Amino acid sequence: MVREKAEPYYGLMVEMKRQGKTQSELADLINVNRSTFNQKLNRINGKDFYYSEASLIANALHMQVSDFS
Repeated sequence: MVREKAEPYYGLMVEMKRQGKTQSELADLINVNRSTFNQKLNRINGKDFYYSEASLIANALHMQVSDFS
């Protein structure tokens, strides 16, 4: 079985840049290190945000979780 590679969260990346938020700031918000945040943001090796993490990030950026993609 061939697994398709998940796309990074481009919508989240754009909003982070627009608001001037860094990966380190948002990593601190969800209590992970910046490296782990980057892996989740880019969906590397099957890593992804838990819904609770995504919710905190979305609230901090005043956006919807569904807008991450």
